[in-house]
Amino acid sequence: MCTVEAVAATVSTNEDLVTRARAHQPARHLLRAADFQSAGRGRKQRAWQAAPGGALLFSVAIPLTATSRPLPPVTLACGVAIAESLRGHGISVQLKWPNDIRIGGRKLGGILTELVADRNGSQTLVVGVGINLRLDEGVRTKIGQPAIALEELGHAAQQTREQWIGQFGSAIFKASAQFLKMGFDPFRTRFNRLLDSRGELVDVLHDAAAAPPLSGRVIEVDHDGHLVIEAEGQRHAISVGDVSVRR
Repeated sequence: MCTVEAVAATVSTNEDLVTRARAHQPARHLLRAADFQSAGRGRKQRAWQAAPGGALLFSVAIPLTATSRPLPPVTLACGVAIAESLRGHGISVQLKWPNDIRIGGRKLGGILTELVADRNGSQTLVVGVGINLRLDEGVRTKIGQPAIALEELGHAAQQTREQWIGQFGSAIFKASAQFLKMGFDPFRTRFNRLLDSRGELVDVLHDAAAAPPLSGRVIEVDHDGHLVIEAEGQRHAISVGDVSVRR
């Protein structure tokens, strides 16, 4: 069972569900969608840019029972679910580790996952998704990187907003259930098939300010969801950081 909520505008669908889950773990799966977010955010608190009605914006809350699964790779599993759903419509997307959905080096969307505990220690997984539906020049400028929207591909008219969100939400619920049961293994090969910039030279900027950047060739993601980079004959497993392709 899943409860569905739709609002015209909110600060952030992720923040809405995180606040609710901190107060009390939801009794069932929950999907909350909005036409506009005034303070939508992505990874590392970066602002999500979209005009009203210009993106598919939703978050899901998944109440967890006790689990020993390491949860960071769930972001990658959800990325696989979204990418395969889009490919089912003939849209050839790739996944930039760890959370971006891309087409030809341009960003189509992103995923943000958060783990929340309430006062009783009960945990909830919150997964937020933003997919560009249409982009005007003002929004493109604010995004600050090459971007693309479904409308440019001629696929926006195939389905309504509600149908797109319903399909993606269902895919995430199924993927998270499989992940919680079996871990990242069922997703690893699928993610590597979709891995953007595989085999290319990249620079990895670490989150720690004191850590020097690492430059090397993208090999794969490993069983823990880390990005494997080969540099000067050695392989490095990257757990956090920003990846930029060398052109």
